[in-house]
Amino acid sequence: MTYTNNAGVPVPHPGKVIQEKLLELNMSIKEFAARANKTEQFILDVLNGASAISPSMAIAIEYITGMNAGVLMKWQWQYDEWRAREEIFTKVAESGDYWLKKLPIAEMMNNGWLSPSVESSVQAEDLLRFFGVASPQAWENYYFHQKLKVAFRISIEQSIDPYALSAWLRRGEIQAQEQWLDDEYDAKLLKKRLPELALLLAYPQENVLESIKEFFSKSGVNVIYTEPLSSVPIKGATRWICGHPCIQLLNTTDSYDNYAYTVLHETGHIILHGKKDIFIEEAGFKSSDPAYVEKEREADAFARKWLSYRLLED
Repeated sequence: MTYTNNAGVPVPHPGKVIQEKLLELNMSIKEFAARANKTEQFILDVLNGASAISPSMAIAIEYITGMNAGVLMKWQWQYDEWRAREEIFTKVAESGDYWLKKLPIAEMMNNGWLSPSVESSVQAEDLLRFFGVASPQAWENYYFHQKLKVAFRISIEQSIDPYALSAWLRRGEIQAQEQWLDDEYDAKLLKKRLPELALLLAYPQENVLESIKEFFSKSGVNVIYTEPLSSVPIKGATRWICGHPCIQLLNTTDSYDNYAYTVLHETGHIILHGKKDIFIEEAGFKSSDPAYVEKEREADAFARKWLSYRLLED
């Protein structure tokens, strides 16, 4: 069998190349099997691509034919890699078609999150890379079934559009990983500067989003702004990423008062709650965990307190 690499160049099983070498040497399969101390059936399986070449077999072939063992192993690795990719794409086509259809691929492409392509195989690979998962089933286990609670402790399955929400959250995670902060998180400094934050949010101002980001970065808090997705009425999210508390917000302030409230609400989560939690504001997300609900109430009270301070000082 032959597979192709990213450049569309065929990647043959090394057995095909060995066949050509045997013809060149005028060596029969029977003789080759005897020289390799293998059965003829084993040699036929290798030559026909039904069996992989092991390192010891590659060295034996080098002794017998003069072919380089390292080159043979490289061909075998390339063949195995692209065969594995084909198998993944086949599985996505067979069992993950619903995944491709439910994710907002067009919007993700328009936002530059995915490369523009109409081919489902390319879209599938881009999505696996984007989410950092090996399969649609792994994606579902992670976002719906909480198989990795230390990183994602809630299920978003019951939100308005869990597929789009997962994409928005993952985009924020990628942005946070790309945005390095020099300062470590300083909880005392953040608490001390809360009056300053309240005044900063008192009214819309030019470049307010950059001012918010700069304010938080001095306390070691990462603020990222993500493009909205039409089916996700989300306001923000908070979690720890790469050792820093991270606030993910929309990259637009259409309703500034609500935006300011969200910033204060997310700040409350950082100050009041632990590193292992993730909090999602709106998007139809509701948790059945009483502890989570209580933490949301505490963040609401925190936001109202500092919103009142903001209004009184203004």
